[in-house]
Amino acid sequence: MAVLCNVCEAVEKKYKCPVCQIFYCSLSCFKAHKDSGCNPPQNIQEPQIKEEEMCDEAFLFQTPDTVPIESLKLLANSDKLKALLANPHLREFLTILDSSEEKGRLMRKAMKEPLFIEFVDSCLEVIDPDSVQKELTDAEVLQAVQDSVDAAEDDL
Repeated sequence: MAVLCNVCEAVEKKYKCPVCQIFYCSLSCFKAHKDSGCNPPQNIQEPQIKEEEMCDEAFLFQTPDTVPIESLKLLANSDKLKALLANPHLREFLTILDSSEEKGRLMRKAMKEPLFIEFVDSCLEVIDPDSVQKELTDAEVLQAVQDSVDAAEDDL
């Protein structure tokens, strides 16, 4: 899903205003934006969620894979995640992903990007350190594939 110019809303964005951070596609849109009064964004405070509202029961549709709030809070303390989130490309992608109607398609695309994979792995390390798997050798990967093929043939 392409992000459109915030001025003409007809063409895909190419640039970002250094003052207010809106997207624009051309010099003419940039000039029109400047003429309309470009202002730096106001410091918007994130809505503070009260501690009593942050409980597992707050999730409307819990599944066995629902991550407890306590585990999610650990993400805020991860220096590795903070360093990864300093990358503007990752932040922009996460913003687009969050607002997209096609999250599944974007996730499949993202899982091919090393930066996103590193981000996901870092999140998983924080949330569930016991589930972090070691890197498999080529021989271990081949053995796992062979075992899977053998199991599928046995089912036939």
